[in-house]
Amino acid sequence: MLIENEQDDVVIEDIVENIDDEGNDTTDWKALALKNQGIAKRLKTKMEKSKETKVEPKTDAGKETKPEENTLLEKAFLRSAGITDKEEVELALLTAKKWGISIDTLVDDEDFQGKLEKHRTTKANLAATSNIKGDKSGASAKESPAYWIAKGTPPTAEQVPDRQARIKIARAMVSDTKNSKKFYND
Repeated sequence: MLIENEQDDVVIEDIVENIDDEGNDTTDWKALALKNQGIAKRLKTKMEKSKETKVEPKTDAGKETKPEENTLLEKAFLRSAGITDKEEVELALLTAKKWGISIDTLVDDEDFQGKLEKHRTTKANLAATSNIKGDKSGASAKESPAYWIAKGTPPTAEQVPDRQARIKIARAMVSDTKNSKKFYND
């Protein structure tokens, strides 16, 4: 029988033969073989998993390197390279990890420079368009009834996904057609 204690030591008990009253061997050898085969598989799996555990690298002085120290050094290097925005730093760290290269190599990489420029452009465009003043309710220009009245057609669900905004636009268009004059002389 298999016994595992706290230190993961495995002790296998000796096989005892079963003998009936007449002296015949009644041991189920097939069952014991299957049982021991299962134990062997489990031990093999456990051994393979123990080999897969990672050993953390140590510095020359014998101290273990801390991920926080490395991150601080990398962030300091990025700051000196002109990458100071929190989102840009995260982009750089994730890209370096994904590509498997060091931060100093990443900063000079043309592909990363393109990614960084695209990120900066997107962020600048978002900042520039977020300050546009329009409808006081905070809705975008395409959700305002005045836009659709001037256009002359009601919006589709793809154009304005908010159902309440589409209802508001439709009601405004109907009331505008009732109140507006069609001809100059009317």
